[in-house]
Formats: sequence, C-alpha cells, structure tokens
Amino acid sequence: MSKSELELRLSALEARVQHLEALRTLNADTDDAIETALRERLPLEQTLARVMPLLIAHTGARSAWIQTFDENLELRDFCFGTDAPPAEALEITQAARTRDKYRNVSAERSVVGQRVDVAGESFGAAALWFDGERDEDACEAIEDALETWCEELDNYLAAIAQARKKLQILRATSEALKEPVLDDGIRKAIDVLQRNVPFDDMLLVFRQEEDQRGVSLNYKIIQAGVLTHDSRTPADMEVDDFIRNEAAEMIRGRSRGLLARFGIETFREEVLITGVRDERVLGRVVVTSARGEFNTFDRDLLERFADALRQRVVDFNREWKHLSLCFPPDTVRRLLQEEDYTARYLVPRERNVAILYCDISGFTRISEQVLGEPALIGKLVDTWSARVVDIVWETGGIFDKMVGDCIIALWGPPFDEISAEDACARALDAAKRIRDYTRTLNDGVALPELSGMDAPIGVATGLNFCPLFVGLFGPNEAYTGFSSGMNNTARLQGVATRDEILCMDTFVSTLGSDEGFGPEQLAQVKNVADPLRYRKLG
Repeated sequence: MSKSELELRLSALEARVQHLEALRTLNADTDDAIETALRERLPLEQTLARVMPLLIAHTGARSAWIQTFDENLELRDFCFGTDAPPAEALEITQAARTRDKYRNVSAERSVVGQRVDVAGESFGAAALWFDGERDEDACEAIEDALETWCEELDNYLAAIAQARKKLQILRATSEALKEPVLDDGIRKAIDVLQRNVPFDDMLLVFRQEEDQRGVSLNYKIIQAGVLTHDSRTPADMEVDDFIRNEAAEMIRGRSRGLLARFGIETFREEVLITGVRDERVLGRVVVTSARGEFNTFDRDLLERFADALRQRVVDFNREWKHLSLCFPPDTVRRLLQEEDYTARYLVPRERNVAILYCDISGFTRISEQVLGEPALIGKLVDTWSARVVDIVWETGGIFDKMVGDCIIALWGPPFDEISAEDACARALDAAKRIRDYTRTLNDGVALPELSGMDAPIGVATGLNFCPLFVGLFGPNEAYTGFSSGMNNTARLQGVATRDEILCMDTFVSTLGSDEGFGPEQLAQVKNVADPLRYRKLG
C-alpha cells in the first residue's frame, strides 16, 4: 500500500471516528434533554422544543419537522426553524409508510427524512431541510444523525405509543359491547382482547344480581384460545349443570370448584362490581397465560376490559330488572337475546289477549277486623301476590300490575306464539290455581291471624278474551294494555263473589268448551251501556 493510499485511509478513518463521536454526542445531549423534560414533566411540544435545536445544531439544517402523535393521541406537526410544515411533508409521510428513508436533493435545497418507528410500528415521520445541494456523503451523514435522534426520541414516544394502542383497544372493546344483544357484544369484545392480550384460558361468569334461580346466568369458557362452553348454546348439559351449580358460589368468591373443574390453577382474576357505597359482585373474569404472569400493559388492559364489561352488565341488569317486573325469567332472557326486542315485541299494538282480574274477597274487612296492624296487612299482600305472580308466570302469562289487592294478568303477549284457545286455557288454569292457593291461607301457616275466620279468605276472579292495545306505556314504560274489553273484565271481576270465577261469553267461546260452566247470565254494571254477558265456572 502506498503512502498516499495509507494517508487517505487514515483520513477516512479519522473522519469516521469524528462522525461517530458526533453521533454519540448528539445521542447523549438528546438523552439528557429528554431526561430533564421527564423530570420536569414537560408535555411533548415543550420537550421537542428542547431536542429539535440539538439536531439542527449538529447537522447545520435550516429547519426541522416531525409529525407524530401527541398526548391526546392526535397526529400533529411540530416545526423548528419554520412556522409551518414544508411542502414535502405529505410526500415524506406517504414514503414513510412504505420505506424507512426519504431523500430529495436539488440545486436549491436538500431534504432528508425518515419514518418515526416505535416498537416496530410506524408512529410518524421526521425530516431536515438544507439550503443548496448536499452530496452523497453529506446526505448519508445527515441520515445517520436523523436516525440517531429518532431512535433516542423513540424511547420517549413509546409511552405515548402504548397509550395510543391501549386507547385503540379500549375503543374497539367499547364498540363491541355496544351490540344490542349482550352475548354478541361479549363475544366480539373477547375477540378484541384475544388479539391483544396473550391469554390461553378464560372463565367468565355473571348474572343479574337479584336472580336467585340463576336463570340469568351467563358464562363463557375459553380453553387454549377456543370457546368450549357457552351458556347461550350449551353443548354438554352435564357441564352446563355443573357450571350453574357452582357459578353462584364462585361469583361470591366462596368456591374454586369451577376453576378446578377446568384445570385452572395460576390465573389473573377481575371482579365485576357494581355500586360505590354498597359494592355488589355481579360476576368474575379469570384468565391464564402460558407465559405465567401478565405484564403491566396486559394487566391494565384486563382491568379495563373488566370495567367495560361491568358497565355493560350493569346496563343489562337494569334491562333485566325492568323487564322482570312483568315478564317471567325465561321470557326476559329470550327478549334480551334478540336484537331490537322492544320494536319487535314491546311497542304498543293491538292484539287479542286473555285477561285475568283477581282480588281478595273481603280484603277491607280482613284488614280492619282481623289483621288490624299495617305490617300484617302488608305481609298478607306480599305473601299472596308473590305466589299469584308465580302462578301467572308458570302458566305462561304476564303480570300486568297490582291495583290495591287486585292482580291483573295477560296471556298471549309478548311473542303471540300460542293460540287463542291455549291463551284462554292457560288463563283459566291460573285462575283455578290462584283460587286453590288462596284457600290454603286459611290454615294460618303463613299468617296465624287468618285461621278460624267466620268467612274464610278467598278470591273473586273475572276472565275475558278480547282485543287489547298492549305494550310499553307511560314515563316508567310499564307493560300494560287498554281497551273497553279490559274495562269490562274489571267490571266483571267486581260482580264476582268469594271463590267465583266469572268468564265473559267471548272467553268461553274462544276456549272451545263450555264444560263446567253454568248458563249465560247478564250483569248491568256502572258506565257500561250494554249488560255484560258471562258464565260462571261451576
């Protein structure tokens, strides 16, 4: 090697060392500036105002620009040495989506840019502008400096990037849970979670907090990433029975039988709680990971997932509670599993409906002369009405309302899937069972005061089958109906005496059999022009 060649190599090596030293200095100065900004808790805009001049001073650029996400997770332009993003900004951002580097050199100006990358994901773009033309070596040196500066900035932007990703996941989760049918929303939300949190198994159980029978119980069990058991479509009834038997105790935190059944030992658990002062547990989410523990990011996402799910379950429970005021649990469950159930089934419309009016005969006399105390009167009403509503529900009816000691019930709505004859048969069956049950109160077991009365406790009942404009009405959206036929049923019930079941003639004819009924009778009642035509059940 000649002396001149050696000198050239040494010169190139010295230049390279100087370049690397300059990059090290830029890296250290940028790192110090960012550390100071973090200690002072400066926002991104003020932090960039400190570190962008360092890059300009190192490269001799006329101006610098970076486009990235701010603390509000909005894409913003930050400039130094210029008041607005340069003309090439759009071109640079488009190039950054497909390649790391950008270069545009002319006699008037030189532009060097690159993608801002955080944890392997694009997080914006940055560029430097120079007056005049820069040669190949100069452009490469500028690219090295810009890359060094961006890499140091990446660490600072990582927290914002993580917050952005978390927000995107939470938005997707919330959007999924907006599905009208809760079960569909939960499935979609779990899919979002699965794509972003590396969990293997999940056990999710929850129910309506006042549901003692467990009819509202919802569960989903995922094993090795696959949904294996679902309360909406139970594939194995033995497993379904086991889950339903164990779920209540698991929700209360008293049993780990479900976890043991599915081999879950090491897990992360989130509790679905409602109420601030009076905390009530609605359900639990248990997840496992083959990697062992979940990292901080994943734990936070699991907590946020559980919180979003909790709110949706609270909304579900609110719907359940409202509907369960009149509909039996199985009907409530079916309604809530159908999209647009209100428009499809509960919006007021005219239907042919079987109607029952039933009240306690001599209620005023019993209240004043036998029971006396308001608490005992209340106990009678609560005891009697609770069982009567159960009978209505057991026969497929709807509890319309209770007016004083009179219960009103309907058969046919909301699905209108039973025939008119069947609706009347169910209403008649309910009337008989209510009469039989009420007679049992005379034994004094529920209320000793009722035992041995001269006039035993009984009920007076009126039944009708007629058109009814029925649906949700009023500020409380109560499910009820209105028609002259409804009013006539109330009048007919007023004609009945203790243990009598009086049926309008249309009811008997719709029933299809008059066996057991007496002859047709007429009753002139207040505010009704024509007399009521009815028959008494023998």
